[in-house]
Parts: sequence; C-alpha cells; structure tokens
Amino acid sequence: MADALFRKKILIIDDDAEILEIAKTRLGAHGYKVFIANDGFEGLALARAQMPDLILLDIIMPKLDGFAVLAQLRASSHTSIVPVIMLTAKSESTSVMESQTSGATDYFIKPCDWQELLRYIKRYLD
Repeated sequence: MADALFRKKILIIDDDAEILEIAKTRLGAHGYKVFIANDGFEGLALARAQMPDLILLDIIMPKLDGFAVLAQLRASSHTSIVPVIMLTAKSESTSVMESQTSGATDYFIKPCDWQELLRYIKRYLD
C-alpha cells in the first residue's frame, strides 16, 4: 500500500483514444500511476489537479494544440519544471525544432515503440 502512495504520476494528453488506452495499460503495468486527457483543456486541468511527475503531450490536437498546452504548462509555477515529452507523428525537423524551442524536455516520434518510449520516460523519472 505504501508503494502506491509513492508511484510516479504520468499524464498523457492525446486525442487518439487508442493511444491513450494502450499507454495507460502499458505504463500502468510498469508501476506508474497514469492519468489521461483527450484534449489540451482537459490536460491542463489534470496537470493542475494531479501534479504529474512527467507529461506525454501530443502536438496535433483539436481545440488546443500541444504547443499551446506546453506554453501554459511552462508559464505556471506549478508545472513549469515538469518534464514534458512531446509526441508527434511529424518527423520533420521543424516540429522537432519547435518542440525544443517551446520548452519541451524531449520529443518522441509516433507510432510508438513502447519499449523505447519507456526508456525515454525512465530517463526523466529515475
């Protein structure tokens, strides 16, 4: 029971329901407490409420894209230092460069190789 109190929290913000469910299952199996949000507004609300240890953030989403979410996360004293890994299907250098200049901690190109993504996550949480 005590271990459950100290599990690292990961927030995943993505509009792809399949990715959210797979990520929740796989990361949960590795002992992380996972919260999911299917748009930027919901993600910002969960980030404020749950204070995650790491955020996986999709770039292309309706309503509020990942860069707008990232800007708000970095502007808040509560989430400004939380590591944010941008998830993108776009591998062109402009998306990667924009992720870096916008304050993302790292980026990961979809489709996900879950073992590789887990290594990225562990790099920032362990």
